[in-house]
Amino acid sequence: MEVFTFEKSFLERLKEAEAVLKWEGAVMPASQVRSEWKSYVELQIEPAGWQAIWKIPRVICEDLKLRYPTIVYGYVEQVIFEELKAVFVVTAVQDNDVHLPESNEVSLVELWPTVEQENSALNVDTTADCIDRLRFFYTHVWMPWDKDYDDDRDWVQQHLQARIQLVCDLSKNRLPRPLAVHMRTLLTEASYIQQRLDFLELDLSDAESDDEAVELNDNAAEPARKQPKTGNANGSLNVSSLPVTDLMCLHLRMAIIRSEFEILENPEMRRAYSELQSNSLKRLRSSSGRTKQSEDLLVERAPISHVVTVPGKLQQQLDLLKLAQSLVEPEAQVQLANTLQDVLSICQSHDHILLSPGEHTIKFLEHLNDNGSLSGLIQPEAILAPAPDLFKLPVVSSSDEDSTLLVIDGDYSLSQLVLDCRHVRRGILLRNGTLTMRGCRLLGDGNSSTQEGIVCMPGASVELKSCLIENFAVGISMRSRSSAELGSVQLKNCKTGLELLEKTVSLNLQGSKCSFDGCKLGILADGLPLGEKRTGKSIILKQFSELQRYNEDNLLGNCSFNNCARNVRVFNESEQLLAQRSHQRLLEEELGGENKENIQVV
Repeated sequence: MEVFTFEKSFLERLKEAEAVLKWEGAVMPASQVRSEWKSYVELQIEPAGWQAIWKIPRVICEDLKLRYPTIVYGYVEQVIFEELKAVFVVTAVQDNDVHLPESNEVSLVELWPTVEQENSALNVDTTADCIDRLRFFYTHVWMPWDKDYDDDRDWVQQHLQARIQLVCDLSKNRLPRPLAVHMRTLLTEASYIQQRLDFLELDLSDAESDDEAVELNDNAAEPARKQPKTGNANGSLNVSSLPVTDLMCLHLRMAIIRSEFEILENPEMRRAYSELQSNSLKRLRSSSGRTKQSEDLLVERAPISHVVTVPGKLQQQLDLLKLAQSLVEPEAQVQLANTLQDVLSICQSHDHILLSPGEHTIKFLEHLNDNGSLSGLIQPEAILAPAPDLFKLPVVSSSDEDSTLLVIDGDYSLSQLVLDCRHVRRGILLRNGTLTMRGCRLLGDGNSSTQEGIVCMPGASVELKSCLIENFAVGISMRSRSSAELGSVQLKNCKTGLELLEKTVSLNLQGSKCSFDGCKLGILADGLPLGEKRTGKSIILKQFSELQRYNEDNLLGNCSFNNCARNVRVFNESEQLLAQRSHQRLLEEELGGENKENIQVV
């Protein structure tokens, strides 16, 4: 099954959006924008009866404890033009463990019409193109806070051209890389917060309605029972346990993002912001001994070993320096630093970073690459101790609004570290190259159904030795044509320890010492040919050797499973809801805007 794809440039889509919002009146307030899209959609979209794929939003996946992304197949029973939504009836799911209401009220931008339709008379290609235009506008041009904009102000005049210019600058990499990634991160966070707010506020309103209904029936012979809602995807979900104060915190964070983004939306303010960043970076580089000539000509200097320590007693610092001495080449240049954040801002290719025990909090919005390394100043066995004292270990963590802790785009090495991923959605995103990890521990929050430890994008490779990955929704996610070599790696208490999302993934479990402990599912293998005799969507296997029979060329080694609810689950290639190309597009769409530029760190 294939979904429609449109190879149109950003500029083409922007011109289309601008054409929709041609307003003949004197002022177009923000509230009028939706009305203009409603009028356009009514002329372009088939009102009912077309088949589509629904990509379930992250917030619903989290509430239903589903892996993300989860896609389901069905048809549109009715388009709700006034709200730019549709009543979507689910007819097929990839995973039989996914349980959803049959009828769901979903946003149009969450739907991807399929090429094949039961009713060939439907104008589905025009429908798909219209939804793609709508999705582009609400993803790249419209901001979540725009709906609260004052109605006496002209939204088109004040924002449309500035947003179009911003989208073009971002798509063509015209902005400085740190600024571009910072803005993309703000947009990603704002979009998620808005989805979360809509979801929580709907739950609260439903709860209030149910309470009122019960109060009205207090004097009846039998109290009114709560009936499951069927016209709304969120209706049958449990009311959120988050207190109102947490909802207020989301509103506060959104207001902060809005105030910062509205400044950066102005081209002149962006230029001033970039100059301030540049001046700050020059001061850091100057303090690290970098000359003006090397800055201007980007001349590569000899690699530096940066030693980062937290405040401590003199003897502790001396002991750390002695340990660093054993790890640094005698002729290497060494630079002492206060924070890991400062070092990441000035490091060049082939630089090595050594971290003392203690927490190192970062908000790093660029790539790590070029044969550099990040290592902890501690004995390897301390990292993997059964009950570690994190205060005595080198811990790298991130602020809670970041989506990914570290992004790797090239060859890089991590060793003797704890990566605290409890406040991020993803620990490591490996875009390209080879990531080597030795003696590392990755910590998830243990609650989220969407949090990932390591994600390997197509063509990337990862080598793990003596590592522990625990409490993630997905410990390691391998995309098409990626590869992994795991030796003495333990994946513990994950909902899914390792997922192989395409048959071209190469996996070598070296030495038979890898283990999956306490996972709901040890290994998920997606899209393997199970043979003509297998007609079901998936099969359950007990041993890794049984999985190897279906993909002998790409699966090597062995592992053990301890106290896993299911050891191995294989999804049948012939029973896939989507064709491989469409599946990959939906799978990678979430990562498309994060740390997008593929530029060397200098």
